[in-house]
Amino acid sequence: MRTARLIVAAALIALLAGCGQGPKGDAGPPGPQGSKGDTGAAGPTGPVGPPGPPGPQGEQGPPSPTVRVVRKDCLGGGGCSATCRGDETLVSAYCGPARNPASFVGERGVSCGVEANAANVPLVAICVASP
Repeated sequence: MRTARLIVAAALIALLAGCGQGPKGDAGPPGPQGSKGDTGAAGPTGPVGPPGPPGPQGEQGPPSPTVRVVRKDCLGGGGCSATCRGDETLVSAYCGPARNPASFVGERGVSCGVEANAANVPLVAICVASP
């Protein structure tokens, strides 16, 4: 009985193996064009392009203003003050190593007080040539 089952199974396998597809026919005519689909999402950003060529040389600018630093060690008595020249403007000033605030006297003058002391020495002022 076992042999009969094996023969039947082998016959079925042989029959199924012989059931292949037949030869393919010719392709049919193309169908009509479909409707336009929805717009897709934007793609990722592309890589950075190469740098452009250098631009032309610009015109020469105006000359930079002249900067002058005035430093006064005024422990010799009297007041401690400094003045910029007539063609200069006082930009900044401080008194002593702790950079205590100086008193501005007009557009060109600065003072560190009536009596000079070690906390307010030296007087440092920055003057810039006026245009």
